[in-house]
Amino acid sequence: MKSAVLIILFLLSSFLFSQNIKVKKTFYSNNTVKSILLYQDGNKNSYVKNYHQNGTLKSEGWLYNNNKVNYWFYYFENGQPKSEGHYVNSSKTDWWIFYDQEGQKINEGHYDGSVKNGFHHIYENGKPKYTGNFTNDAKTGKWTTLNSKGQLISVVEYDE
Repeated sequence: MKSAVLIILFLLSSFLFSQNIKVKKTFYSNNTVKSILLYQDGNKNSYVKNYHQNGTLKSEGWLYNNNKVNYWFYYFENGQPKSEGHYVNSSKTDWWIFYDQEGQKINEGHYDGSVKNGFHHIYENGKPKYTGNFTNDAKTGKWTTLNSKGQLISVVEYDE
């Protein structure tokens, strides 16, 4: 996550130090900020921050031609991370991480759109519990189950 944050900060800083940056804000009916969009006329790239009605950050990331691209972050109303991952043309792609409301990982793995495809770790109490592959949202191949100390409990084979 730290490397993704550094990449976003680098891209954002190079974007912000360009000329003619404009800011567009939208508001909820209670006058709290709903979103802040940073953009340039004639540039298809923009950066957006969306907020919950209570004023905490809801999501942030890059847009290209109004489509989500690159790395995005999502947050619960309590400020804890909810999820983070890559988009291409507003479609989830590559590695995504999901958290519970206390900030502990619950799942991380590869996605193609909204479909789980590829290796995944499923967590229990913030520790890896299950690892294996998905193909079109179905478990395939070898899946392992670990105890709270990370020791192997079982291995199950799923049809591919």
